[in-house]
Amino acid sequence: MNLLSFAKGALAMFWLVALLNLLYPFAAPLGAWVNWLALAVLLAHVAEMLLFRARLHGLPGLWWQRLQVLLFGLLHLQRLR
Repeated sequence: MNLLSFAKGALAMFWLVALLNLLYPFAAPLGAWVNWLALAVLLAHVAEMLLFRARLHGLPGLWWQRLQVLLFGLLHLQRLR
């Protein structure tokens, strides 16, 4: 298993934990930290999607590519070289 696949899997698990935290909030300090961290990561990935939209523009399945950039950020963009 290569490192990029492992990192994408770890990030997918983070998003699963963040979604779980929204549905069933964690205890007081941990739940707030997870929410703030998820918001920060989401904002960073939105910025990456805006910065690299030219690279995404010519690809088939544009919406699928954008969704993957929102979830995985630069980890997905590295595979598009």
